[in-house]
Amino acid sequence: MVFQIPENVAPECYPMAWLIGRWHGAGVLEYEGIDAAGYLHEVSIDNDDGGPYLRVNSSIWLIAEPAGAVDKEMPGLDAYTSLTKERLWSSLAGYLRPTPGMDKRDGATMLEGLTASPAGHAITWAGLIKGPQLQMQADAIATTPTAVEQTGGRIMAGLVESDLFLAYDMAAFGHEMSSYMAGRLSRVTDE
Repeated sequence: MVFQIPENVAPECYPMAWLIGRWHGAGVLEYEGIDAAGYLHEVSIDNDDGGPYLRVNSSIWLIAEPAGAVDKEMPGLDAYTSLTKERLWSSLAGYLRPTPGMDKRDGATMLEGLTASPAGHAITWAGLIKGPQLQMQADAIATTPTAVEQTGGRIMAGLVESDLFLAYDMAAFGHEMSSYMAGRLSRVTDE
């Protein structure tokens, strides 16, 4: 299927338009003190109100099967439908926009983002997007009094063979930045 930029997308969002849609997939998460676990991931990215930004919603569920049941070579949607959703692990909502007043640098568009999660983290992000590749680094992290300490975060995403490969690294629990989760998601179509 060939992706087409949806109608009424703000021109500022054109460099990010390939992200727009609903994505489902699977991956594995593991971190110091957190045992490896498979997960199912649902992401919704839209520009439905036409503003100069994208709206992002993400939910991650642990699966009933062991982490080894996640086939990283399988297209995201195939993995998503072959595994069993067990319990919600995390969710977040946020926005992503091109940095106002910034021209492209080496063919890349500079980005800013903001996410919040019910776990008590609000994170501002800075990064860039170049073609079907995105990299964001946590700029500031605010936490509620009872939230787990998190001092850093990094998101890397790219489109490969029509699937979205998404990885998240973090520095938390007093540990240095390291891999936390990585997965593969497919665009969901209503066809």
